[in-house]
Amino acid sequence: MSFTTFVYLVVGGSVAFLCYYALLWLPQQIRRDYRQGLQALAHAVEIREQGTSGCAHLRAQYATAIARRLSLSSHAVRDIEFAALLQEIGKVSIPYAILNKQEPLTPEEQEVLKLHPVLSQRMVEQVPSLAHLAPIIRHHHENWDGSGYPDGLQAEEIPLASRILHVVGDFADALRGKDLQDTSLRLQTLQQMAASKGKQYDPRVLETLEHIVRQESGTKTS
Repeated sequence: MSFTTFVYLVVGGSVAFLCYYALLWLPQQIRRDYRQGLQALAHAVEIREQGTSGCAHLRAQYATAIARRLSLSSHAVRDIEFAALLQEIGKVSIPYAILNKQEPLTPEEQEVLKLHPVLSQRMVEQVPSLAHLAPIIRHHHENWDGSGYPDGLQAEEIPLASRILHVVGDFADALRGKDLQDTSLRLQTLQQMAASKGKQYDPRVLETLEHIVRQESGTKTS
């Protein structure tokens, strides 16, 4: 083999390796960094709202598990994961006193708190790579029976991704300030949420979460 041929093979192999690196590893690293950035934003909200540390991670964990169990595409699963991390980001604009009030909120304060899905939507819309998540986030407090907000959508009018965010959001909220690793608490929370199946929550989505949590705990599903 001539020296020229050897150099050609080395250079060609190096280029091939760099292309492989760029196409496979680098996108993974970018996605990893991107995800960590979103997690940092979610954590900034949790710092302002007492007792919510870890809730964004819990939402993302179960939202992606539900999406996979419902056989959604990998792209849809990723969108739902990112939306679950960002769905509460609008709370950075809600007064601290309302977010952390120990007594029941007044009707006026409740209306202020209800602004956070729209505030989250508007914030996400400002980022071109995230703008497509805005409608999902806007509707994560719509109820299956049409009694939710901000637009009073019902049943299949609500994007499936938003229905998933609603279930995991309320699930995580019910566990705020508690031991997020306690499986028995997760099961108790699901039992409480079951009373709102078909009212607040899409029955299929809630049943899917229940199946996942019961599998984790080793409890048989009914």
